Amino acid sequence: MRAIAALAETLGTDRCPGALRQILSLCCGFDSMIVSRYEGALPPVSLYQDLDELQAAISVEFYASGPYLLDPLYQACRNGCTPGAYRLMELAPEAFYRSEYYRTFFRKISISDEIGVLVQDGAERWIIVSLARFSRRQRFEAADTARLNAAFRVVSAAVRRQWGQAETPAAGFQEPDWEDRMQTFGSSVLSPREREVVQLVLQGHSTPSAAAYLGIAEGTVKVHRHHAYSKLGIASQAELFSMATRHLAGAG
Repeated sequence: MRAIAALAETLGTDRCPGALRQILSLCCGFDSMIVSRYEGALPPVSLYQDLDELQAAISVEFYASGPYLLDPLYQACRNGCTPGAYRLMELAPEAFYRSEYYRTFFRKISISDEIGVLVQDGAERWIIVSLARFSRRQRFEAADTARLNAAFRVVSAAVRRQWGQAETPAAGFQEPDWEDRMQTFGSSVLSPREREVVQLVLQGHSTPSAAAYLGIAEGTVKVHRHHAYSKLGIASQAELFSMATRHLAGAG
């Protein structure tokens, strides 16, 4: 109760993040906390982070330059998940450790695991409180998210009071739709099946996983992927990731 009272007293001040951190640390141990606001497919806005300069350059600045679009926590928000606390691997695709997101970003930030506290602040607006454990630390357990979810009502109310925005978007701003953007990527050159395969690749699915999902042979998946890459004028997942990032962010 004392921690909750302290959090309430700090709302609207620069002491609030520290009080929030204290509440969350009572639920589970973690090494870093990052708070970010997401609006549609726009790059996230960093609201708070407790990293050193080098860590922040990768985990905040580089992340916002494009990798966020493939973040399982962000994708869960865009796909209408229930607000709450989730371990990253609860939301990540089966082939997460072979995904472009893991290869180009996650493995570079030197953490062993992550929990996202997903707070909805509007139809297309979310605030994610990311809690991470550094490398060689034990991964989060189901009991950690259970304790966080038990405190979620208090935590989410505080997060919205501290960093939330009005429900009405700024004049002239039209919130982008994730599903529509995904459906239009490559639509001018790819066949419907090629687009499905490309989208599964971007989500981190392996060839066997994509084949099972689509109900087709693994060899057929490889053929569709090869044709898609050829039509898009690319030769690798890295190039696909870069092209998709630009498209989903509205730059292409």
